[in-house]
Amino acid sequence: MTSLPNVKKPCAQCPFRKDTLKGWLGSERMTEILEQQSFVCHKKQHLQCAGHMLINGDKNDFVRLAGRLNIELELTGKELVFDTQKECIEHHEF
Repeated sequence: MTSLPNVKKPCAQCPFRKDTLKGWLGSERMTEILEQQSFVCHKKQHLQCAGHMLINGDKNDFVRLAGRLNIELELTGKELVFDTQKECIEHHEF
């Protein structure tokens, strides 16, 4: 089975998780991150971030690429990340 280089589940310090420290990154920085087409994991910089893919879905280039190649990313942990970008940004406000 072919696979792509991505984290399968948001790590404990993933900034897209609902249980991150409130105000951690600030709303401006989180907005910048969410607007990126893809985002590498801050802990495993050779892999795509599961949290970014889960919160952005098909807006993430890596998710779209996997779909075009018919490759399952095997992402889990959707319940761990914010449901919307707006909720995530508001959580990160200072």
